Amino acid sequence: MTTLVETRPQVAKSIAQAPVIGVVRTPSPQEALRQARALAAAGVELVEITFSVPEAPRLVRELLADRAVRPGDGPPWIGMGTVTTATRAREAIAAGAEFLVTPNTNAQVAGLARQAGLFLVMGALTPTEVVTAAELEADLVKVYPLPPVGGPAYLATIRQPLGDIRMLAAGGFGVEEIPAYRAAGAVAFGLAAPLLGAAPADDAPETARRVRRALDLARGGA
Repeated sequence: MTTLVETRPQVAKSIAQAPVIGVVRTPSPQEALRQARALAAAGVELVEITFSVPEAPRLVRELLADRAVRPGDGPPWIGMGTVTTATRAREAIAAGAEFLVTPNTNAQVAGLARQAGLFLVMGALTPTEVVTAAELEADLVKVYPLPPVGGPAYLATIRQPLGDIRMLAAGGFGVEEIPAYRAAGAVAFGLAAPLLGAAPADDAPETARRVRRALDLARGGA
């Protein structure tokens, strides 16, 4: 299996060619596993299990074990989100997470990610937080939550002085809204429920359709 130190450039390659992070956030561990496996099977290269999911580190280990039974190393890369503290960062690293995502800006989390050689997506909202996250060497700055503060218009505004910082758009928007965020300057997108929709648990074709559409739009397709 790929070691932690090797995952940062490989995750970076995946986010460049498939710039959608599939976010799993549900109160049911069983449903979380189902969603994660459905997203991975549909072509999502980065699957994020948030700490809001019960037993999240165990689920990461199970998903990594899924991948270990087939030839080669990822994708899909399995990461952990809602990594708000150094304690959670250590738990994520111990579980084998291959990238970390935060909703906040935390220097200790950034330091642990760098030590482990992990790709880091660090959350920020204000210009000060965005610059701080960049100074902490985040690979991507997750501007979050965007919809409540103006969506694409807010992102476009803060990018006027901060256009040299790579940003991921997140916070609850639909697949068809990706082009507006891309036009505003986002280079990647974090989506949860919109990738799965209201389809039944066994409706793999519908999930695959949504994921294909999201990836196409994220890459600049019409």
